[in-house]
Amino acid sequence: MNLKAKELLDILDTDYALITNPMNVFYFTGAKLDPHERLLAVVIDKDKKESTIVYPKLDEETIKKDGTVNHLSPHEDGEDAFQYIFDKIPEGKTVGVEGDHLTYERYKRLVEKYDDTDIKDISNTVNKLRGVKEEDDLEKLKEAVKVTEDALSELYNITVEGKTETEIADFLVEQFKKRGAVGPSFGPTVLAGDKSALPHGEPGDRVIKKGDFLLIDFGIVSKDNYVSDMTRTFFIGEPDDKQREIYNSVLNANLAGIKASTIGTTFSQIDKASRDVIEADGYGEYFTHRVGHGLGHDLHERPSVDDNNHDELNEGNVITIEPGIYIPEYGGVRIEDALFAAEEGPIVLNEFKKDIDGMILK
Repeated sequence: MNLKAKELLDILDTDYALITNPMNVFYFTGAKLDPHERLLAVVIDKDKKESTIVYPKLDEETIKKDGTVNHLSPHEDGEDAFQYIFDKIPEGKTVGVEGDHLTYERYKRLVEKYDDTDIKDISNTVNKLRGVKEEDDLEKLKEAVKVTEDALSELYNITVEGKTETEIADFLVEQFKKRGAVGPSFGPTVLAGDKSALPHGEPGDRVIKKGDFLLIDFGIVSKDNYVSDMTRTFFIGEPDDKQREIYNSVLNANLAGIKASTIGTTFSQIDKASRDVIEADGYGEYFTHRVGHGLGHDLHERPSVDDNNHDELNEGNVITIEPGIYIPEYGGVRIEDALFAAEEGPIVLNEFKKDIDGMILK
């Protein structure tokens, strides 16, 4: 049993935990694999303080090499893999499941043997545990961010004007793969001109022109299975007065959100600190999403930095601060950094420039 599974035991309020989300299986065992439609599960026994992994036998080599568990229960194709779970968890015991992941079909299998009232949702417990990072996590996240930023910096060495959004996205993938990234954590999202007003737009064949905003949001998956997520908005040529005004509003909101991210501050207060800047500048209606989210092994983890989350920022939380202004049929700006919450104040993982005069591309 690895250290994270032992930490779960200390806060678990059920007799057993049944972990089925592959990323959480990785978190609690160290073994990362994609089971596709096959059953992958970790059974954690609170009383015996031991763990069992139920997995497709075809993945046995990965499990034996990377997994830190007490017992292995491989299953062949065609077997009823749920029998291995039934063998490990006696009837009459309480079972904690990930309600935000467990499928209805698998829930129906569980109620064949366990009473519905004994099946409890432990998603919040698992997510809060994953939301607190340690020094080793911080260093590995920094490594992922550095690969991302080194790839992005290559844009200053090419002529961007005249290329399509997709060509720039492909260029970034090529650059971060050269630097050892396993792949993208998402995207890359590359949006030019009026398309930059789409918070979750997709790159296409739009040609990048002089005078455009160029919004780039992307991240990588590192060899250690940590992800990055950053956004920078560039200008193709010298920005005009309105572009400068919008950009500086978002930059000031980004800086205000970072400054507010001190231990004990609620996430709603962090959201407000950032949002208040944009509202004071008269662009509040164009800021249409939360200020940020957690980051770690997954792109979006707990906690959520939004105006309805009144939980407090704790030491070890890693969050993004990513305010934006999106004006339909004109364009948009978003600036996103990730930070680690520490007693001495927020540690910003990103070092990439964001002063407006450094964001001009040719």
